[in-house]
Amino acid sequence: MKNIAITSLFVASASAFPWVVNQPGVDSSLLGRKVRRQQAGGFQNGGAATCPFNSDHKGAAPYNSKYPYNGAQNGVPGKGVGGYQVPAPGDTAHQYVAPGPNDIRGPCPGLNAAANHNFLSHD
Repeated sequence: MKNIAITSLFVASASAFPWVVNQPGVDSSLLGRKVRRQQAGGFQNGGAATCPFNSDHKGAAPYNSKYPYNGAQNGVPGKGVGGYQVPAPGDTAHQYVAPGPNDIRGPCPGLNAAANHNFLSHD
């Protein structure tokens, strides 16, 4: 058990200090192994074959200078402050829309809220 713990420390050190791998007397054969895929593939959950497809794709609501919120536009960051009422009074483009059966929602509540208010594409 001690050997496993010590070996894991060496592997972590080698990734933190890459120059150690090239030092004489260092066995780096364990570092060349293939890493297991993090995302499922094929027909497994989360794979490309099981990902829902929305043929009626509708993009996010376009930028409107009347309701700039934090000023983020075309991939350029905004002011980086919050506290905006969403939707702003009179802004119908960012009303709450519940996710449909072809919409993908992930574990991030902020991205889900942005998609539900049409700041991001629904699918």
